[in-house]
Amino acid sequence: MIKQKSHHQTITCLIGDPVEHSVSDVMFCRFAELTGIKNYSHLKFRVAKTNPTNLGNALRAIPILGISGANITLPYKELAMQYFDSIDRTAQFVGAINTLVNRNGKLVGYNSDCIGAVAAIKKKLRAIKSSNKIVIFGAGGASRAIIGGLPKVSQIVLLIRPTDSKRVEKLKKHFKKYHQKIEDKLLTDQNIISAIKDADFVINATPVGMYPNINNSLITKNHLEKIGKSKVKTIAFFDVVFNPFETEFLKLAKQYGAQTCPGIYMMIYQGIQAFKLWTGRRVKDENVEAIVNLLKKAIKFRYEK
Repeated sequence: MIKQKSHHQTITCLIGDPVEHSVSDVMFCRFAELTGIKNYSHLKFRVAKTNPTNLGNALRAIPILGISGANITLPYKELAMQYFDSIDRTAQFVGAINTLVNRNGKLVGYNSDCIGAVAAIKKKLRAIKSSNKIVIFGAGGASRAIIGGLPKVSQIVLLIRPTDSKRVEKLKKHFKKYHQKIEDKLLTDQNIISAIKDADFVINATPVGMYPNINNSLITKNHLEKIGKSKVKTIAFFDVVFNPFETEFLKLAKQYGAQTCPGIYMMIYQGIQAFKLWTGRRVKDENVEAIVNLLKKAIKFRYEK
């Protein structure tokens, strides 16, 4: 291993709106400790979504400021694509970018969310089979990443709000090129119940339930009662939200006997991939559970009353 000189500084960052809820600084600084990188900093930049030019200005500043890379989060994963000098094949397939690498002043875009989501589901729930039916709440960047990481499956149903209609049509058109059939249904009680009744996996790919709105959930006890405990306990539930560690969405599913996986696992696995792209160093899988515990403590200390 090459020893870095003490004066060298490695800086990465998170770009989004909001970013206050994130514990990515704790995670990436721990990655640096584990891989022997000195003088490492991970910053959180809230780039206000009220002004459309803010994102472009922020991304163009990255090479100027000497920042090695960035994670891009809500609401910019799709919008950011127009600002990159080159885009990795996986990110092109997904149609969204969540990881930026500053390569000699050029911005290179990747999607490590794909790897993170599928690794979390496989390692904490079970492997996805081609015969499986997947229900996903939402049609944004996280939904795109999950769809892009999935094998070809029997059915994908997106549950969306009426305001998402243009976004979902764009998503469906994008993935149709890759022969992935996607159905969308409006987010109504009847559609939630009927879709989950047929599902093998149910995924929340929206920010609903994220800190500080921790009591919110797109599924309710009434939904699960009508589906029935015998069915619910056969379904695997996954939430991309990582703060709180266990969302109301997952708590309800667990009460009915379902397998559940918190979004913090997706965050860590995508983070491992992003960190390798930024630094060339790999965090070992054997460290994941210790990192989960570290982040749970950070969330509790920072956000829980």
